[in-house]
Amino acid sequence: MMKKYYLLLILALFLTGCPSPKPITKEVPPPSPKEVKVPVLEIVVHFASIDLSQYTQRIEKSDIQKFASQLKKDSIDILTIQSITRYPELKSRVDLVDELAGAADMRKAFGETINISGRQNGNGIFAVYPIRSSDNLQFDKLKSTGFEAALQTIIDCGSRDILIVSTQISDKATETDISNILTTLGHLTKTYPDHPIIISGNLSPNEAGNKMTAYENVTTGKIVETPTVWFSKNESVRMLEHKTVSTVFGKMVLVNFGIYRQPM
Repeated sequence: MMKKYYLLLILALFLTGCPSPKPITKEVPPPSPKEVKVPVLEIVVHFASIDLSQYTQRIEKSDIQKFASQLKKDSIDILTIQSITRYPELKSRVDLVDELAGAADMRKAFGETINISGRQNGNGIFAVYPIRSSDNLQFDKLKSTGFEAALQTIIDCGSRDILIVSTQISDKATETDISNILTTLGHLTKTYPDHPIIISGNLSPNEAGNKMTAYENVTTGKIVETPTVWFSKNESVRMLEHKTVSTVFGKMVLVNFGIYRQPM
């Protein structure tokens, strides 16, 4: 009996001396780093622009064919031309707009800026993609005369619609006129907030000031014969590369643009 008592006592002392088991806790993994959403490249657009204001020779069909061959060689998707001259009533004169569209297999749009006795001047836009709409963007409150409009088109590039503008500012334009023109172009980002926008013409970066803050400028070095190209300063469009080439009509600027889709 005494032996049994001692055994129980020893067992009690053993149990009271052992530490209680630690509570079981479930390990929670550390939070994963926040996923960075990167814009997705949808399409690369090969863009080109040329100003014909310094080209004084008569344009022949052979010239247009050479130019069209170069556009195909460089895989140009969208082309803007400033200072186009047309003679709709003169059958003896080659129509640059119609001939180039046919030779280059491109759609066409033309915006008249001035018409003197049947001699038309204006801007042109050509594209291998469908042109959804085209319109002459009027510049208001201008005191100078000459080129008072820009041609704007919405082009269906498949995955996205792009707004393309081709314009030419008159040499007679005053500082106030230029300011009004740049303000109008600057407002396009508010009118078309969901569209990548590309603008080309003789828009000097030095004169743009704070009127074109919604755009970035493609720097083409010291080549002054080529139009200046501007594009939306957002994640929808980025410049990938650019260069200047010689053509039968003079210098032409080529820019490869990446069109991006924003992740959800």
